[in-house]
Amino acid sequence: MIRIKVLKASHLMLWAAAALLVILLLVIFGGRMIGNASTENTDASLVAMEMEEAIYASSFVLPEIDEEASKDEPLPLAVVREEDIPEPETENIGKKLRILIYHTHTHEAYAQVDGDEYVETGAWRTADKDYSVVRVGAELGAILELYGFEVVHDVTDNEMPNFNTAYERSLNTVLSYEEPFDLYIDLHRDAYTSGEERAAFVNGQDVAGLMFLIGDGGNFTVKPDVASNYDFACAVTERLNEKHPGLCRDVMVKSNRYNQHVGTPAVLIEVGHNENTLQEALACIPYLAEALADQLMLQSGGY
Repeated sequence: MIRIKVLKASHLMLWAAAALLVILLLVIFGGRMIGNASTENTDASLVAMEMEEAIYASSFVLPEIDEEASKDEPLPLAVVREEDIPEPETENIGKKLRILIYHTHTHEAYAQVDGDEYVETGAWRTADKDYSVVRVGAELGAILELYGFEVVHDVTDNEMPNFNTAYERSLNTVLSYEEPFDLYIDLHRDAYTSGEERAAFVNGQDVAGLMFLIGDGGNFTVKPDVASNYDFACAVTERLNEKHPGLCRDVMVKSNRYNQHVGTPAVLIEVGHNENTLQEALACIPYLAEALADQLMLQSGGY
């Protein structure tokens, strides 16, 4: 079926504003990239993320939301058989460790292909949890539960109604839980950077790449335990790349807080980018879950 969109004047104005934002960001960040060749890859990734966020914020459209949907509503899982889940190097003994998975940018989605189409709320974004990064979080939570963890996967839509204040709402989501967690994961989808590999190649298949993002607290008065969060992210990254070279990029540290002051360790994980497919994103999750499980149990004395 062919769908024809009619652009209203208001929509044209929004896209014009978005174009101006893109030009402004290119001017600002282009100077930074030229002036510091040693951080070229990091700056390019930051530019890509910030450009996508600026364009999305300037053209934000409110989708129809099902108010009856529970934030604990289960999502279907990918076809990952339990016998195919890697055995962790350590054993989860004693008190069950608790993990929270949530999504500040709940609508982040992947490239649409046959069988994985969705209704967009913006470019590479959807409110349909079966096709957004929420679906990937469901897969991660299910596998971590197989490892013996107590997992809470919160699917609250923190992106609505204003993209620019999503972190305020996701903080309230995290603080709504009275008991602390042993690991806090804000799961995202990254923006593609020109020149980078589209996908990693692991065990004979294309899988989405991974990256940990750590906030140094920026101008916030209450800051996260940056050293502990960074050490945890680096340890998991090292585990991933030892077994699957090139699967996880170097840890990025950025001047923000990303709600990582709520507990330790707290990390933001980018699972793939907007040029990856949902299936490629799901395919990397067993490897991520194994590395997270091993490192968390090691740090908690469960070995």
